[in-house]
Amino acid sequence: MSGFLLSFQDRIIYQTERYSFENFGYKIPVHKNGEYVLTLKFSEVYFGSANQKVFDIWLNKQPVIVGLDIFSKVGYGTAHDEYVQFKIKDNSLLIGDYKLNFNGELEVEFIKTQYDNPKVNAIVLYEGTIKDVPQLPPLEKPSEDEVIQDDVIHEEESAEEVAERNRVIQEKQKAAAAHKKVSRPKKANPYEDNGPQYWPILISIGIFLPTVILLYNKQRSA
Repeated sequence: MSGFLLSFQDRIIYQTERYSFENFGYKIPVHKNGEYVLTLKFSEVYFGSANQKVFDIWLNKQPVIVGLDIFSKVGYGTAHDEYVQFKIKDNSLLIGDYKLNFNGELEVEFIKTQYDNPKVNAIVLYEGTIKDVPQLPPLEKPSEDEVIQDDVIHEEESAEEVAERNRVIQEKQKAAAAHKKVSRPKKANPYEDNGPQYWPILISIGIFLPTVILLYNKQRSA
């Protein structure tokens, strides 16, 4: 995935997904009081612009992430994690300022909106606080000076780049044409080939002509 140096195993996680044309979800049994972090892993590998795939995420019927647009956050083909912190105490699920009844089962739902279908690449439940959870590094965004300098460089080199590109194209075309002339086999000319494959024909003609002449002479003498 672009944007981060991920291990091979992590790359596979972000390259596979589950999506649905409707709402879908998972139920996770949790029977121990304590603090937890739900990590939801995503990567946009289909759409190339924002506002194409937008969906919500609920935890036990409580909206915890609203209007998630993966491309808007990190762009295309880039790993992105969302973190939901909560507590379980006796028969209660505490999410921020919300206190919900809890029966020992955590229900994670991905809610479809008008913008395409909900999806998820992976779900990980950690026991502990956000400090105990491995997190992706933040995306490095270029500074304004870097962006301005980059634009200036492209403007100054644009004419040279065009000339260089044209030169490379012309060289490739010449090389391709030369390659075709050399590699294309010459068409065989049967009139120029007196090889061994024509010997039986010549021998047959040599035998046939004397026979015809001999028969003709006998006929005249008769």
